[in-house]
Amino acid sequence: MLRKAMEVLNLYSAERRELGVMETAQLLGRPKSTTSRWLAEMEQAGFLEREETTGRYRISMRLAALGELARQSTSVQRIARPALEALVAATGETANLVVLSGKEAVNVEMVESPRPVKHVGWVGRRMPLHATAAGKALLAWLPAKDIRARVKGPLAQHARATITSVAKYTRELEHVRSHGYATAVSELEDDLSAVAAPVFDHAGTVVGALTISAPISRVPRSALPTLAPAVVEAAQKVSAALGHKTLAKKRGW
Repeated sequence: MLRKAMEVLNLYSAERRELGVMETAQLLGRPKSTTSRWLAEMEQAGFLEREETTGRYRISMRLAALGELARQSTSVQRIARPALEALVAATGETANLVVLSGKEAVNVEMVESPRPVKHVGWVGRRMPLHATAAGKALLAWLPAKDIRARVKGPLAQHARATITSVAKYTRELEHVRSHGYATAVSELEDDLSAVAAPVFDHAGTVVGALTISAPISRVPRSALPTLAPAVVEAAQKVSAALGHKTLAKKRGW
């Protein structure tokens, strides 16, 4: 049954989102009766959904959700790992892949700095969106209504320079979009600075952010613009590997 199911699922694409029994049978070169039985069994198993008015089948929401989960949790991490390693080699600082999870940013992959004094994070760490460079990069390209749903006042103070005003934070996201990267200095931790850039998928949706973080004693605010090009370039390479066609235009660093 699994082999038969894969034959059917392989027929679906961005250009072919729904299929009727006759069309499916013709594409597979199978009898209509056999194809009808396959489609019905796949609907019962939760692979497909049938439109009552037309009788046509489409990929089920359950299967689509599993595919999205696999794409984000496996593909992005696997593809991003070499970019993170290259980023650490180029900058000497800890590099992370961070994804959006509800109203938090979650670190899902990390390569540590080889330096004895470094920022210490961990995979699985959940962080506030408003107080991190990664959080800003994840939010900045979302529709305004989605940003408002995730960033509601009062914003918690985490360090001496945390942005606690929603209005100020909204202006910060506009700045992030115009520059193509985000920064945070003393916003999550007093001695922590970071720069992050968004990772886009084939549809132009932000699915993650690459970020480097370091002690302010070594990387003050003035040093972040010099590190930003490496972070943006690494994020663009991951985006391209995910099928993103239009890479972000490089700014005048």
